[in-house]
Amino acid sequence: MNLLIQSVRIVNPNSGLQDNKVDIYIENGIYHTIADSISPTTCKKGTEIFNASGNFISIGWFDMHVNFREPGFEQKENILSGQRAAAAGGFTGVAIMPSVIPVLQTRADIEFVMSKSKGNITDIYPIGALTVNSEGKELTEMYDMKLGGAVAFTDDKRSIQNSGVMMRAMQYVDQIDSRLIVYCDDEGLTGETSANESLNTLLLGLKGSPAIAEEIAIERHLSLCRYTGTSIHFTGVSTKEGIDKIREAKKNGMPITCEVAVHHLVLTDESLEEFDTNYKVKPPLRSKEDVAELRIALADGIIDVITSDHSPEDKESKQVEWDFAAYGIIGLESLFGLICPLLSDKFPLSKLIEMITSNPRKIMGLKNPEIKVGEKADFTIFKTDLDWIFKASNIRSLSSNSPFIGKKMKGKAIAIGNNNLFQLID
Repeated sequence: MNLLIQSVRIVNPNSGLQDNKVDIYIENGIYHTIADSISPTTCKKGTEIFNASGNFISIGWFDMHVNFREPGFEQKENILSGQRAAAAGGFTGVAIMPSVIPVLQTRADIEFVMSKSKGNITDIYPIGALTVNSEGKELTEMYDMKLGGAVAFTDDKRSIQNSGVMMRAMQYVDQIDSRLIVYCDDEGLTGETSANESLNTLLLGLKGSPAIAEEIAIERHLSLCRYTGTSIHFTGVSTKEGIDKIREAKKNGMPITCEVAVHHLVLTDESLEEFDTNYKVKPPLRSKEDVAELRIALADGIIDVITSDHSPEDKESKQVEWDFAAYGIIGLESLFGLICPLLSDKFPLSKLIEMITSNPRKIMGLKNPEIKVGEKADFTIFKTDLDWIFKASNIRSLSSNSPFIGKKMKGKAIAIGNNNLFQLID
């Protein structure tokens, strides 16, 4: 990659170049020169010139919660198609969940993913299963997986119900200097539910999952966190009650972080009226009050990370009756276009970019890229004012289970660079 980027504005709150409008010359995938103006004649012969006037550049976007269905369900998504979808969404790095068949629970499993994903513009960081087969009973060989490249451990959307197992997991993860990602749900309260518990879903005749199931599980994990002193990351927070618990714990200095999926910031359970199974997700879409509280927490900095929770499902898994449909929405290619309309004085662009770049990497102990001379070029170029339509024909994922197809978006990644590769995004 020999590339001259002209007239681009830097969004990098952790750098002295924040909000500067510059030219950037990249030679052989390394930042060579960053200046107010760079003449193309000073660049290596054959250098590609990209006029980025009116555009922004940040370090490469990172999504810490995606599902690529390989091995086991390659017809829904494989590693290569997942990387293409991530690149189309502006992401140069993603962390993938262990929820495949077999579950990612051995060093060999982790090394398979690492090997299969090499040579692509989007890097993959596998997360190992916390318990054997994600059944919540017996801890996996986490240290061995870490040696193979696992960056964290989780059972994804399977909440561990046994407090003893969870406590031992916290203590062990702390010993190996890794990160624990927890999903909170009291299964005794939720059972086989498929929607939020509210007046809307009651009138629709759908089995409801009460917000208290998330609240109780979060409180239990916080109690274990206080007892062990282990830092934990909450995934899939979706309720007012849940975010209130996390807000209070952070105020008291507890070593916790949390993430919210993009669809929980822009959709409510009112979307279920037509029984479109593309709206069926886990945790379920919540009430308007829950969404409003999540947005307040976003602006207040209580939420650390926004994820796509990219969950590809084929038509056979979605085009069935509501109760039998699989959970999930694809989200890598629509995340930024959904979040940009939420930007405000209280939720500025710099904060959004941190939530999809530096914060997730810090949480998992990964080195953050830098827009700095001598550093590897890992970046995303984007517009915040571009209006566009999310079309099925533009989807790079093998699956198209999204309720946003045909919807108007605002803001879009237009190019990415990483691993000495440069890619324009349609």
